[in-house]
Amino acid sequence: MLLAVIGSDEFGKEERIAEFWEKALADGSQRKVFFASEYMKDDSSLTADVAQALTPSFFGPAASVLVKHCEYMPAEEQRRLASFLPGFQGNLALDFIELDKRSVLWKFLEKQGEVALFTPPKYSDAIQKWVAGHVQKHFKIKIEPAATHYIADAIGGDTKRIHNEIKKILIYDSGIKEIKIEHCSLFIKQDREVPAYELQDPFGFRNFGVFLPRFRRIMAEQGNEAFMSVISTLRSHSLLLLHIQAMRSKKMQDYEIANRLLPPNKTFTYKKNDLPEQCYRWQPESLQKAILSLDELSYGIKTGRYSDLPSFELAICGLML
Repeated sequence: MLLAVIGSDEFGKEERIAEFWEKALADGSQRKVFFASEYMKDDSSLTADVAQALTPSFFGPAASVLVKHCEYMPAEEQRRLASFLPGFQGNLALDFIELDKRSVLWKFLEKQGEVALFTPPKYSDAIQKWVAGHVQKHFKIKIEPAATHYIADAIGGDTKRIHNEIKKILIYDSGIKEIKIEHCSLFIKQDREVPAYELQDPFGFRNFGVFLPRFRRIMAEQGNEAFMSVISTLRSHSLLLLHIQAMRSKKMQDYEIANRLLPPNKTFTYKKNDLPEQCYRWQPESLQKAILSLDELSYGIKTGRYSDLPSFELAICGLML
């Protein structure tokens, strides 16, 4: 059995590796773990040690092997491993954060082994969906939407930490039938800095319930220094939505709009972020008014009119009404 787990979704990778061990050790073989990060010297060979562990000897049977942090392997070591693998017998799992698809090792693994890709959810909506599904599937309980919002804002897409934090809540009270925001705020520390651009989607959707807590976190963490970055990110997003509306009114196709407004490597975000749907939430006149109001806010900050957080919050939130 030859398995490669690739990606930064640590929880998903650990689950798949646990399945590997369950099958690999069923015949009574021993577990052996190597760390590629420890083989950085010229006189060391990871491939040689892996080959030795996978080969039965007079002293014992072949081991089942896991190699962690394989992204640390230099190109030459990857080539040595790729040369060894065609004739090997046994159970070997390779754990990568990333692996170049052009490499000899990737091409061999794709043809002769199993390549499992694990990508964590990156956007807030995707994280919330993952949390809700994970709690129901893994812990067999429910979680209220406000709690998924809290976890997504507090932790981001770190699936392993999300799992551990939820487990911590249930250790405290095993009788919980539904995880609520009160449980999350009690046990999960809000230590992830929220950049101003994370206000764009809830602003575009006019989702006040998501926008306000996120906005207040930015203000609490950064204070008056966040004024201009918040204004800048909301203004640029409003202009983007206004441009999309103008192009859609000319019957332009979505792919044409995306190619005109977004960099080539960001075109996928056009539909991924539901930008067309965000446009439907605004009348063109409302977006124009929001842009003018943001310009007035920027001038007001420079002249000292908005020097305190309450007045700034009231002005920003008024844009969404």
